Amino acid sequence: MDNTKRRKVEENIWFEIRIILFIVMILLVQRLLVPSLFGVPVNIMLLLVVLQVLIEPFSHMARWAFYGGLMLDVLGGIWLGWHSAQLLISMMVVYVLLARITSEKWILPVAAVLLGGVVYHLVNMIFMWLLISGFSVIEYGVVVFIPELLVLLVPALPVFLVLRWLRSIRRGEVPIDVY
Repeated sequence: MDNTKRRKVEENIWFEIRIILFIVMILLVQRLLVPSLFGVPVNIMLLLVVLQVLIEPFSHMARWAFYGGLMLDVLGGIWLGWHSAQLLISMMVVYVLLARITSEKWILPVAAVLLGGVVYHLVNMIFMWLLISGFSVIEYGVVVFIPELLVLLVPALPVFLVLRWLRSIRRGEVPIDVY
């Protein structure tokens, strides 16, 4: 009668703590080691969440987006939930439109990062327009949106290939045909 595959409560808590610690480590690397590329800040959390939603289960990546967004808010000193909402909405749009495509073509991760980045910045522009008087959409587009989107597109394919390779190692898949 007892389901042996169900994890105990303490195992679930430890699993969540490991996710949070890993995300904190990623964000510290983002803030300290890779603060900018060509003078533009690199949003590693957006890149990872958008690319991994093509590979991993949606619920797992929703936790990543939520925790990562909260950590970005704490590190940035802004309202809690600001980045979480942006990451979750961009991840959901990418999942709905692209996650069911099982293509092995290189264009899929590039399209996912492009779509996720556009949605992320559109949500940010809406928040800023509603909350900040005198917000200029054109200035935001030229100074923040376009440069950050171009910087995110550069590592999209290599990061996706590494994430897919790590998933295959974790699942114990054999990369070559042994028969």
